[in-house]
Amino acid sequence: MTKEAFDSLQAFDFDNADVHLWVFKRSTTAAKYIANYVRTDDELDSAMRTFAKHEKGRITEWSPYNYLAQTNENGCLSVGVGETNFGLLKELVDRPEADWAVNDIKRLRGTVGYLVKFVHGGKTVYAARRSPNTWRPAYKKKGVINVLFQNGELSAVQGDEFTLEPNFDLFCLDDSILIANKGGFESVMQYRSGYVVAFGDLQQQQQFVALFTDIQPLIDHVGTNSTHLRRMAVVQEKSLYANPGFIAAVQQVNANRNWGIVFDASNRIVPTPETAAVILKILLDQRLLSEITQIMYDVPDGVPVHA
Repeated sequence: MTKEAFDSLQAFDFDNADVHLWVFKRSTTAAKYIANYVRTDDELDSAMRTFAKHEKGRITEWSPYNYLAQTNENGCLSVGVGETNFGLLKELVDRPEADWAVNDIKRLRGTVGYLVKFVHGGKTVYAARRSPNTWRPAYKKKGVINVLFQNGELSAVQGDEFTLEPNFDLFCLDDSILIANKGGFESVMQYRSGYVVAFGDLQQQQQFVALFTDIQPLIDHVGTNSTHLRRMAVVQEKSLYANPGFIAAVQQVNANRNWGIVFDASNRIVPTPETAAVILKILLDQRLLSEITQIMYDVPDGVPVHA
C-alpha cells in the first residue's frame, strides 16, 4: 500500500484542501492520547498548506521503516497504520471538530504534538508533528512585556505565544504512514517505551542471558540512550544469538581478528565497558567484511575496523 500512499500524497491538492488543526497530549489510559480541536484563521491555514506542500516537494523516495532505518534529505520511511498507535489518535481527530474545540489557553499547555487534517475531494491527509520547544510558553518575569515588531512598529503581545514549525514528522493516507522525521514520529507514537520494554524482555530471556557471565556491563552501556535501546530491540527481534554455532563463530572470528572479547572457561562472553560496544555490533551482525577490499567495516556508518 505504500506506493499508493506515496502517489496519493504527491497527487493531493493541498491548495484547495480544508484545514483542521488538532493538538494532543499523552494519556495513561488505553486511549494513549487526549486530543482537542483548535480554530485557526485563513492566514494560518494557508501557512500550513504551504508547510505540507514543501514536505511533499522534498520527498521523492521511500523505504520500509525499521528500528535502525534513517531518512535522508529527499526520503521518507513507510509503515502500516496497524503497526503503530496512530489509529488511536485518528479516532480522536475524526470526531466532530465543534464538539472538541479548545476555548481555554490552558488546554494548549502540555501538548506533545499537533495534527493537521487536510480534506479535499473525498480524501484526507493527516499530517502530524511533535510540539517544538517554541510551542511551550516561556516563563515571564513579573512586569515584563513581550513585544512584536511588525508594520514598522513595536506592539505589546498579550498572553501566551505558540510557534508552528514549517514541517511535519509524518503523513498518513489510508492505511499507510509516510515518516518524514523518524525521531519525531517515534516520539509522537511513543515508540521509546516499546524499546525499553523490548530490552527488559531480552534481559529475561534465559538463552540470551546465558551468553554472558554478567549482563550488567551491557545494561550499563545501553542505559537510557534511545539509540542503544533501539539497537537492543533489534537484537531481540533478530535473535541471531539463538542460531546454532553463534558463540563458536564469534570465538573464532574474535581470535582471528583480535577484537578483544574475553570468554570464560564455559565459553561465555565476559562483557566489559571497553568491549560492550563491539559485543552490541556482533549481536546486530553489523561488523561485516568486504569481499572486494577485504576490509572489515562497522555498519551502517561504514567505519573500517582496525585490529
